[in-house]
Amino acid sequence: MQKVSSTKGFTLTEVLVAMSLFAIVSTISATVLVDVVQLQKKSSIQNEIYEDARILMQQLTNEIQSGTIDYEEYYSVNVVQKKKAALPTMLNERFFGINYGVYGSRFFDPGRTLYPTPAANPDDLGIECSYPKLTDPGYDPNKSCDIYFSDSTDLNTGQNPYKNNSGNYLSTEANALCDNKAIANSCSPLPTGIVADLYLIDSSGTHKTIVGQKNMTSGTCGTLATSADCAVGIIKMTGQDLDQNGIIDVFKCDSDYSNCIDGHNAIDISPAFKYPFLVSKGAGLKDYLFNNNIRIPQRSDLGVAYNASTSQFIPITPNRANVKSLKFTLNPLDDPYKAYAETDMQTQPTVTISMTIGLASAYKSDYPGTFPDITLQTTVTAGVIGKIDSYPPVNDILRSNAVDSWIKSVFLP
Repeated sequence: MQKVSSTKGFTLTEVLVAMSLFAIVSTISATVLVDVVQLQKKSSIQNEIYEDARILMQQLTNEIQSGTIDYEEYYSVNVVQKKKAALPTMLNERFFGINYGVYGSRFFDPGRTLYPTPAANPDDLGIECSYPKLTDPGYDPNKSCDIYFSDSTDLNTGQNPYKNNSGNYLSTEANALCDNKAIANSCSPLPTGIVADLYLIDSSGTHKTIVGQKNMTSGTCGTLATSADCAVGIIKMTGQDLDQNGIIDVFKCDSDYSNCIDGHNAIDISPAFKYPFLVSKGAGLKDYLFNNNIRIPQRSDLGVAYNASTSQFIPITPNRANVKSLKFTLNPLDDPYKAYAETDMQTQPTVTISMTIGLASAYKSDYPGTFPDITLQTTVTAGVIGKIDSYPPVNDILRSNAVDSWIKSVFLP
């Protein structure tokens, strides 16, 4: 008799269970795969942002090691121009590259003057002619000076501010960031040295570098809670000796920074220049600045969203990076090669850079998820060792006839 074989098939329940298990395993596998891919992508962009931060740090380090702290620029921005901020056309505005030498003048005692009033820094700087002046008997406006009053020769005191004939100023009364003599109580309390911008100058005293946190989009930079994307912005400037006294007096933007403003721009920059030889040009100063290709940057440009056709600061940050915070700590607060008589200032200048960087908003949609910010900090010693002259030779600062000294009226309203 023939044997009949029988095969048992899968029941519907078994098929459904198998399909469910397969779906669950597939879903879990797909989820794990997606998570792995996203984690790899997230790790990749974090590594790239860290590399961006490291490269930026190295760029700033190289700038500091190629120069030193520009104490003249800090004094111009934080003291001289703050004192002058009452000018209606420049309320709260700051310009870079002007009033060079005012800080250096604070370390000089101008000696005795032929005039009735005592010598008072920064007036009466320079050597004076010993023949009678103005309405005095024997005064001749056409006579050149051939005898100088030796007691009026400027003397370097190594202290900021100097101790004049009638005062008892102390080094704690002034530094590159404040000056109680110029602005009452500006050094109370003493500044910490933490600043938003970095001002550097090279060993020749002819090239400046200005670094700050530059807005790339609308919003406000400077805090971690900012709504703006920000970058590291930079401007480089070259000095000009307009009055031919042997020392730079004005710095202008290099040719790569073509959007800096000049005498013919809509913004009138002429009131920013306070040297008597420039002020004396009156209405002709605008043409004089333009003809000498004097173009200077505004600090306010840092807070305006970047536009290639109008922005003065050029960003040096990769597009994917957002510099959320950028601070610099200066030490010491006075130029140690000018403040050699101040014990607290006798150290080589250093700059501590603190930077927090994250992912730019335009790139967040490409990298879903949250990314922790990266914060880096380093301290760099300035590369320049020695004094950078910013004070003209006394024999080139002649107060002859009725002409004021080279720096008089800088602090006047």
